[in-house]
Amino acid sequence: MKCLYVRSVYFLGFTSGGSVTHTSGVINAMNRQIGIDVVSNDQLPGVEIPVQLVSPVLKKIPVLNELLFNFKMIRNLKKSSGYDFIYQRYSGESFCGAFVAKKKNKPFVLEFNSSEVWKLQNWSKVSNPIKNFVKQYLQLPVVKRIEKYNLETADLIVVVSETLKENLIKEGVPETKILVNPNGVEVDKFNAEHVFNQRKKLNLDPYFVFGFIGTFGKWHGVLELANSINRFFENHPELKVKIRFLIIGDGKLFPEFETIITKGGYSEQVICTGQVEQSQGPSLLLSCDSFLSPHIKNPDGTKFFGSPTKLFEYMACGKPIIASDLDQIGDILEHNKTAWLVEPGNIEELAEAMFSLYKDSDLQTKMGNNARAEVEKNYSWDAHVSRILSKVKEII
Repeated sequence: MKCLYVRSVYFLGFTSGGSVTHTSGVINAMNRQIGIDVVSNDQLPGVEIPVQLVSPVLKKIPVLNELLFNFKMIRNLKKSSGYDFIYQRYSGESFCGAFVAKKKNKPFVLEFNSSEVWKLQNWSKVSNPIKNFVKQYLQLPVVKRIEKYNLETADLIVVVSETLKENLIKEGVPETKILVNPNGVEVDKFNAEHVFNQRKKLNLDPYFVFGFIGTFGKWHGVLELANSINRFFENHPELKVKIRFLIIGDGKLFPEFETIITKGGYSEQVICTGQVEQSQGPSLLLSCDSFLSPHIKNPDGTKFFGSPTKLFEYMACGKPIIASDLDQIGDILEHNKTAWLVEPGNIEELAEAMFSLYKDSDLQTKMGNNARAEVEKNYSWDAHVSRILSKVKEII
């Protein structure tokens, strides 16, 4: 069996983040299990096989960029042969994979990590009247039409959470063609003996280190994290000489995060690396003693639909985790066994959880060992891809 993997997401130049991890994890694991050809509009960090690059058409015209690129991608995909199915990572204005699969009568697998329609309606607030007009009356109708086309054409839709499955069923997608498949991790990359430890480089050796990694998206709870760090030191000022927070990554909300920490007076206790290459992630995470995953609820009150890749990386490190008890996060982690779960957005509870975990070394060891065992058993990328291929074989 052979796969034609299509990546046409019109976000270019990404070298780190959950989407980069997911893409490389799926491709590499699929390559270990079957044959695979990859066609992409951008370089794919971490991918271990050659990638056929199809250069983007435009870079500055909203909506038209990805729409026009479809036709260039379709011309290239039509030249491919020898594969049994097409697998595409969903993107809001991309229909190339579905179109070619339909034309060539091949099974189409759609990796659906979120609804672009929902994100446009909830995460893309625009104050400029012209841009708002374009979004409401041009971009949104186009994305709705393309999202519907992808979902209707797909023979199998791979989603990362039960919430996404429920949302699709409400939209009329048959339950029988939806596979719930949480994200995963390359477990072997998180073995301490294989990775250079950066504690000395970052002057972390004397301290107990809480770690966070992310792209500072709205759903990451980074502002709540900043306020909880301030609250932690306000409640326990004696720990300023014993505790450090290692913040890995960058993104839209980072300046606001940094401002909160600076105003609190704890810049010395919070070490920020900025954006790092994907390959540096494991060594930085393994330099921490505990991890933080403070995700927050969706602003419109709907269920959290994500499957954070950081969660599985934390588990693979074999260190204790403090996380929000939020939908899939709370389903995968068990309080007092594989993690310490807190109410999403509760700054005081998060701060006190840090203190309680810091004081209990036995609990740290128990949680870390249990989390590592759980991720090894169920959440490697190989296990993730095996579940997909099992369904594809049924379709074929």
